[in-house]
Amino acid sequence: MINSEPTNSHRPVIAVKNVTKIFRLYNRQLDRIREALSFFGRKAYHHPFYALKNITFTIHRGDTVGIVGRNGSGKSTLLQIICGILQPTAGSAQVWGRISALLELGAGFNPEFTGRENVYLNGEILGISRQEMDDCFEDIESFAAIGEFIDQPVKSYSSGMYVRLAFAVAINVNPDILIVDEALSVGDTAFQAKCFAKFREFQNNGVTILFVTHSMDLISRYCNNAILLEQGQMIKLGPAKDIVDEYNRLIVDCSEAQMVRTEESDASAADMDTTDYDVPEKKSSKRILTHLRATELAYQLNPSENRYGNGKAEIIEVGIDSLSEKEKYSFVHGEKYRFWFKTLFHETIKDPITAYTIKDVKGFDITGTNTLFQKKDLGVVNAGEIILTEFDQRMMLNPGGYLLSFGCAGFDEGGYVVYDRRYDMITFDVVSDRSSVGLFDLGSEIKISRVKK
Repeated sequence: MINSEPTNSHRPVIAVKNVTKIFRLYNRQLDRIREALSFFGRKAYHHPFYALKNITFTIHRGDTVGIVGRNGSGKSTLLQIICGILQPTAGSAQVWGRISALLELGAGFNPEFTGRENVYLNGEILGISRQEMDDCFEDIESFAAIGEFIDQPVKSYSSGMYVRLAFAVAINVNPDILIVDEALSVGDTAFQAKCFAKFREFQNNGVTILFVTHSMDLISRYCNNAILLEQGQMIKLGPAKDIVDEYNRLIVDCSEAQMVRTEESDASAADMDTTDYDVPEKKSSKRILTHLRATELAYQLNPSENRYGNGKAEIIEVGIDSLSEKEKYSFVHGEKYRFWFKTLFHETIKDPITAYTIKDVKGFDITGTNTLFQKKDLGVVNAGEIILTEFDQRMMLNPGGYLLSFGCAGFDEGGYVVYDRRYDMITFDVVSDRSSVGLFDLGSEIKISRVKK
């Protein structure tokens, strides 16, 4: 429900009370028809799916609130109910003020219309007069920066052009409440920077912002509060940094539960398999030992890792530990961490080299080191031995997402050979409460003084 009453800082602009949303799920399309034709609807062919369960919260004027949660937690459904696109099964969602929403890429755009025509179409959908749209069109066109494509059918647009124009419309119609659902992830870095500069301008002007993102750094840096959803339930509402840590703890708990289920499944399969196969020892050890060790930090195994090597050694266990005394679930800029991995050697090798590398999400090698660079000789490692390598360092990376790789290599008969390399094996995110330019923050300490002439 959207009300036109004026807002002030002492009352909420969004009030969600006991909202529940149930969808009907059918195993087959035919079941939907059978249920519709059932005598007085007495026989149900569906099973209910609770997308949201008894959600209650209020948001005040000028708040910037992030909504976080794993995929399928109900984030987008909640935003659609607040916008009035969906009606709750139970409860209510009241809004005071003009909402401008960017919920889905190209939502509200007619692909056959030009960008210009879609701008005015969106204005009509939002209840904005033609004169108002005329007055703000130049700002929309300038912010979108898509040039002559403004007069081309949007079906010819790239995904980046879609989001540029849609976001330009959303922010230039003077909203009281701006709602964004993951759309900014499509834009390039320069466009995202421009969008978040606009966010700061809105914050200074008292505009309420509600947005969904999987980037915990954006939540930490731009939100004063956040909401954590899991399986349709609101786990917690509170300060953004606390919610980020709670979300990362949830990720860890889910990863540990999945690990236990996987190990139980493997054990069950092993019990069922009574055939006497001649399995080489190193293949068996890979099945038993290769896993992520559960820790308190939120990082994940990448199912799309790039792994190769000649098999003379095998990376069997990896992890990241916090060296801080405080319990942390997030990777915090400036804190100390330990990257470690265990390598099982299947053959005797002289002077093997163990290493790690960090890339950004675009695949650019950012940093890394190895035992050769650091002059840490391993000497002769015999077949069957396990070597633990630990790298301790302070996290100086700027906020964002990163991929961690591990490797074991060496020189064999004069040539460089790879025994086992696991590229992009672990993904993790760094958060920070300070901004800087580039990939690293060197922790500069700034001193200012006035100099006499």
